[in-house]
Amino acid sequence: MKRRSISRLFAALLAMAMILCVGAISFAAKVRCPVCRQVFDEKVKVCPDDGTDLTLSGQVVEEESKKDGPEPEAIEESPYDDEEEDGGSGKYKRHDLGGDRRRIEAEEGPVYSDRYRRVGEERRSPEAAAERRKKAREKRKTEFDEEDTGLKSEFEDNRRNMWRRRRQRAYDDKAKAQDVAYLEWLSLWGRGAPIASLGARVSWMGEGSDPGFISGPEIDINILRKEIRLGLSTTIGFRTLPDRTDMIFMEHISAGIQLPWRFSPYLIAKVGLGPLASNRFGNDLTYLVRALGAESGLDCRVTRSLVITPSVGYVRYVVDDAYWNSFTAKISVGF
Repeated sequence: MKRRSISRLFAALLAMAMILCVGAISFAAKVRCPVCRQVFDEKVKVCPDDGTDLTLSGQVVEEESKKDGPEPEAIEESPYDDEEEDGGSGKYKRHDLGGDRRRIEAEEGPVYSDRYRRVGEERRSPEAAAERRKKAREKRKTEFDEEDTGLKSEFEDNRRNMWRRRRQRAYDDKAKAQDVAYLEWLSLWGRGAPIASLGARVSWMGEGSDPGFISGPEIDINILRKEIRLGLSTTIGFRTLPDRTDMIFMEHISAGIQLPWRFSPYLIAKVGLGPLASNRFGNDLTYLVRALGAESGLDCRVTRSLVITPSVGYVRYVVDDAYWNSFTAKISVGF
């Protein structure tokens, strides 16, 4: 009894599984190839006729129920049916089985294209292409104009800077020339006494009816040479008398004022002291001579380093209790 129940139960389960499999097979989805229009099971991934990828391009077709669906239409004979001598069926024949490739005629009306979907309608016409080319030319022209403007501006800046440097250089050269001219002017017109000079001086120390003419060289050294003039001088003079010749050696110190210029006038006071060597009545005698006087002259600057100075003055010589008031003159060349 138990064995019969188990057998019946197993048979019932097997029947139900077969019914479910048949139902699943009957309701499985179908896929239509868009090229050859053949319908295949959804498990078929590539069309065996033309190689179309059915997973991307295949059209899903659901099988209609026989009870509710419309009656199947009569299949019209294709105009491309084969008319071979061996009595072919006239249906589509794969080209790898001897069939010919056939071109699909374009259907009338608008044809869908993914390219037209991605490209806007306004970009498809020739006018749109011409407009794009025009805009590209205008963009290139704008970029060229901007670059050209920048180059012109840079050129103008460089040119202005070059002229500015040239004017600055000319101004600097002029200033240097003026400085040189000013230095030359100072060397000629802005200086006073020379540093040193060598000249000849004359004066008198009379004896009896003889004037006692004194002449000899004199060396001057100027310590201050601008508005204040201070210097030292050494004189070696020879006093000429009818019966003898005396020699005088004197050191002077001078101080005064002057006007620095190319022709520089000055006024100084001089004080001197030195020995006078004489031979009287066959005896060699030496006297101490003191000198006090004033002098005025003019330093004439010929070049920057050459000065000619004429001068005149008054001097009073004193020897013991005797004195002489004398006129003095000098001409010297200074450096």
